[in-house]
Amino acid sequence: MAKASFFQSGFWKILVFLFGTVILSAILSPLLYWGGKHVVAQGWLEGGFLDSIHGSLERARFSRYFNRAVLVSALLLIAPTLKWMNRDKAKRPSMAEFLGLKQNPQRWRHLLIGFLAAAVSLLLLGWFYVTQGWYDSRDPGKAIFEVALSALGTGLAVGFLEEFVFRGALQAVLARVLKPRVLFLVIAVFFAVIHFFNAPRHLEIPEVTAGTGFWFVGRIFEHFFSQFADPVFLAAEFAVLFAIGLVLGYTRMKTGSLWLGIGLHAGWVFGVKLLSSLTTRAFEREEMMPWLGDSLRVGAVSCLVVLLTGLALWLWLRNRYKDPFASSGE
Repeated sequence: MAKASFFQSGFWKILVFLFGTVILSAILSPLLYWGGKHVVAQGWLEGGFLDSIHGSLERARFSRYFNRAVLVSALLLIAPTLKWMNRDKAKRPSMAEFLGLKQNPQRWRHLLIGFLAAAVSLLLLGWFYVTQGWYDSRDPGKAIFEVALSALGTGLAVGFLEEFVFRGALQAVLARVLKPRVLFLVIAVFFAVIHFFNAPRHLEIPEVTAGTGFWFVGRIFEHFFSQFADPVFLAAEFAVLFAIGLVLGYTRMKTGSLWLGIGLHAGWVFGVKLLSSLTTRAFEREEMMPWLGDSLRVGAVSCLVVLLTGLALWLWLRNRYKDPFASSGE
């Protein structure tokens, strides 16, 4: 009886969702890699306004395709998982109801405000670093407009995909088994931790085969545990990601919508990508850690800027929507 009840529990279904996402990612990643490289070889996107995408596909290593495969896999599996979790209910809810999202008549305003709040704050921080001589300006090798356009495209794509996966799909699944306050913290921690599941930066992959995705998963787990040997770097980067997760989680639970979070996420990615293309670190890593890092995604100062952005949003939203942590069961 105990085993039967466990395999019918929400916790078990969440584990199946997560494990299935990893397996499907390992299967899909070589296919996405081959597809992307085929598009590059054919030159279908070369030239014109899609040239930045062509360049991204051309430069992207297998790790980038694997990361996108994870997001695609989560998106493919979320609908059947939610139906599985709701299969005993007579009424079949819509996708918005599945995800616990509300209609947002101010979605474009929220998207723009979020993007500007995140991007401007990070760009000002990067400008301050340059004036202090902590970062040096460098030639990106192409027009700044092209660099900015590429960073904007990446920011919007990552913002939409990751917010739908983390604050949409995953939050909808975990909301079945967790109370709002616990859910808020768990999603923020998971969001931060999952960004450490990556392979070593200079990992060599001689040839991509159908089994490369599974081999890559093994290297990811090895690298994940090895990063704990550098607790200063771990704390400096984890703090920023955790702060971002808290701010994004708050806006999603406060507004009942993903749009403000998508704007924030896109703005932060845009700021990091743009500054990484235009500047380079001008100090020895050990000199400034944990305050500053190789990019604006690392360091206690970046964490503080993210939290200040979150504070400004809290002041703006606090009287506009109901308590995000209210629970009728409490």
